[in-house]
Amino acid sequence: MEYVFFDLSLAQRFQKFCASLDVETALKSDETYSGEPEFTVSITDKLSEEKTEKIEEEYGEMLFGEQAAMIEGNKDTGAIADACGVQVQLQSGQFTTVAIHPDTMNKILSVLTIKELQQFLSQVAEDIENPKLGPICSRKDLPTI
Repeated sequence: MEYVFFDLSLAQRFQKFCASLDVETALKSDETYSGEPEFTVSITDKLSEEKTEKIEEEYGEMLFGEQAAMIEGNKDTGAIADACGVQVQLQSGQFTTVAIHPDTMNKILSVLTIKELQQFLSQVAEDIENPKLGPICSRKDLPTI
């Protein structure tokens, strides 16, 4: 699992949060194609669902809260992002990132929380990996909120 930040102090705070959960991380610095600094926090350990949820929630709050405010404060036009994504864990335990255009992500996040979006995409992945036959009205295991 990888988490991208555009501010070193936020990336380091995220690492400290992970360490508080006894999760080891690695920090790599790089540049975006436009020359902006980029910091990637990697987690290679297999995590419990509980730890994964805590980490995803913290990342979401940092990314869409503090980091977005930092970017928005730099220009009158607001935050400019080249790409957005949401990580989803597959049945195999592997994570994949679903790429979402920033305009679409803003629309989605205007009505859903990050957790709700992740639950939705997880349900989509579940139904793709395990196809269900028949009409939806006859299913007994419909998703709930």
